[in-house]
Amino acid sequence: MISLSKMKLAMLIGLSLSTSQSAYSQDPKGGSAMEKRTIAVTGSGQFKVKPDIANINVGVISSSTTAVQALADNSSAMNTLFGVIKAQGVDEKDLRTSNLSVQPQYSQNQPGVRGEFTPRVVGYQVSNTVQVKVRKIDKLGAMLDLLIQNGANQVYGISFEVDKSDELLDKVRGEAIANARRKAMLYCSGDKVKPGQVLHIEEQGAEGHYPQPVFGGAMRAMADSGPAPVAGGESTLSVKVKVVFQLESVD
Repeated sequence: MISLSKMKLAMLIGLSLSTSQSAYSQDPKGGSAMEKRTIAVTGSGQFKVKPDIANINVGVISSSTTAVQALADNSSAMNTLFGVIKAQGVDEKDLRTSNLSVQPQYSQNQPGVRGEFTPRVVGYQVSNTVQVKVRKIDKLGAMLDLLIQNGANQVYGISFEVDKSDELLDKVRGEAIANARRKAMLYCSGDKVKPGQVLHIEEQGAEGHYPQPVFGGAMRAMADSGPAPVAGGESTLSVKVKVVFQLESVD
């Protein structure tokens, strides 16, 4: 006689087999859901454009025997620079302080002096730098010339960017998807299949590559030699994507 517990176990095993078989049953379009064929490819797109914005750091380093005087001298010089920058048509929103520091200056041990040396504060140095966003690159060289003539002794960190780059990148994304589909079509040629519905898209990179110019020589030498030539060059906006297509039969 079969016990009740054994009958329950047999019913559970039968139910499990029935459920497993249904998972691999044919779908209405033919073929099991586990057997759908796909192809995964990468696509890329690029767009070259001239940058229309330049960012540069400009500032003043001032020194004095007291912190109060060093700060006062620096503030006066920076106010002059702000006036020059705004006179060139730069909006208030395009100015941002990037560095402000007050550092004590210490005496240095003299060569050949014997005995214990104890450094002492002999003065203070104030550094103040502002990042300027220049929306007229062709005017940048002349602006730098004016700033140096009016007391700027720090000019560095120039970089370029493209305004409204997000809109341009969206176009490049479309090109990347089209490039991926073209590759998939190429790989499928001769196999009586073609890439159909997009099942998955993964963006692997979207960026802009901008030229980085370098200034050489001293600040005063740049001012004495006339406006510094500045070339924005050409920027490259690029996007790379991974796309998974479902394969469809070709009649």
